[in-house]
Amino acid sequence: MNNKKVVAYSSLEMWFHKHMIHFVAFLTLSGLPILSDKFQFIAYAVGYPINYLSGNMNSEHILASGISFLRVIHWASAFIFTGMMIPFIISMFRKFFTLSIWPDRWGIAAIFKGIGEMKKNYIDLEPAEFGKMNTGQKASAWVIVVAMSVIVISGYMLVFRSALTQDLATIARGAHAISFVVLMIVLIVHIYFATHPANKAAYDAMFKTGQMDEEYVKSHHPLWYKKLKKV
Repeated sequence: MNNKKVVAYSSLEMWFHKHMIHFVAFLTLSGLPILSDKFQFIAYAVGYPINYLSGNMNSEHILASGISFLRVIHWASAFIFTGMMIPFIISMFRKFFTLSIWPDRWGIAAIFKGIGEMKKNYIDLEPAEFGKMNTGQKASAWVIVVAMSVIVISGYMLVFRSALTQDLATIARGAHAISFVVLMIVLIVHIYFATHPANKAAYDAMFKTGQMDEEYVKSHHPLWYKKLKKV
């Protein structure tokens, strides 16, 4: 039996992926009450103990304390996360044109074939003709890249909103909110497929070993396997 391993993810990719989950959680929980009044209960939950210690239990002050505290957490998390992204982005740019997010095949027919292969893998639970990533993963990767770019740019614009016109600040806030919603939808779908039983080998590679069995790659990621053998 062939026990040879294939390196699927570098230690940097694994590290970034793991910690991105933490920062997305922090940024989401701290940002929702700032984004919409419907999530003020989060601010109240944070502001209540703060105001209890200060002795001021006025509901308006509780809300204001919660929002202020969450804004600090949101900004701090954003600055740290942005700094954490820099080495990852540099690493990705070095191999930009060989990244797995590019289509293995081009054209409308290739898209439909890719969707059919996803059905075979996730519904029929049969080996499919995938590259390192399937069509859905490639599409979600591009959406995540674009959405996160808009979130970061619009977020920093809002941090320095005093330097913006009112119209520009409104546009930045709208872009921040819309891109966040898009990102959340894609991430939920991404998490579902990432934890699907058919994806266990890739999940273990991303969060545990960084590697896959060569025989598994050959049978479940044949397009990727062919590229590896050409190198």
